[in-house]
Amino acid sequence: MRAFSLWKQLKRKLRRNGRPMWTLGSILVMVLFGFNAGVIPTADAADPGLSSGSYSGSIQTADQWKKLEKAVLSIKQPMIVRIHRTYICGEEYRSLGMIPTDRALKIAKRPTVSFVRLNADSAAIPSLVLEERVSDLSEACKQRAVFGVDRAGRLTLYDGPPKKEKVVRTFYQLDVNFMESSLPEEEIKRLTNGIRIEDKETYYSVLSSFSDFAIDASRETMTP
Repeated sequence: MRAFSLWKQLKRKLRRNGRPMWTLGSILVMVLFGFNAGVIPTADAADPGLSSGSYSGSIQTADQWKKLEKAVLSIKQPMIVRIHRTYICGEEYRSLGMIPTDRALKIAKRPTVSFVRLNADSAAIPSLVLEERVSDLSEACKQRAVFGVDRAGRLTLYDGPPKKEKVVRTFYQLDVNFMESSLPEEEIKRLTNGIRIEDKETYYSVLSSFSDFAIDASRETMTP
């Protein structure tokens, strides 16, 4: 958290107005998150071409939920439930195994679930895939994520030390000359070696603080 405090102080001292040069597209991806956070597709309703035992789409409205509920309850046997979680940094695939239909519906009703795909058309075991967004870092990112600068001078998130060049996500272009003339040498070296990110507060703090040295208009990529 020392980095968090330091960059908050620098942010107050080192502010300037930079002319936008180019705009970097926003997440999703993330997937973003290089290795970006995956973008979760959305749909206004189930595909009308699917049978009564299938559903593919969002469940953000009461009507969409009713369609999914009807499709799931029409299946008279347990189904395989899988979850694809997309984090601020990282993603995770997990299988919950065979789940009764009533329990599967309870899992699908989590507020973080935004997209589902139910497949029960074939002779195979029915399956329900849930897309879930989590406002946090994945466990892998908490253990290994590091901010640094790539060879092109862009603020970059790495999986491990920057020297290994395992890029997770690239953010905005930095005015390296301005940064080097403004920051102490030890802090430049700290960034070059990599700043460890263990929680989302530090993640967003570093993004926000280094935006003072950005020479483009991609600051919106910092927005949760």
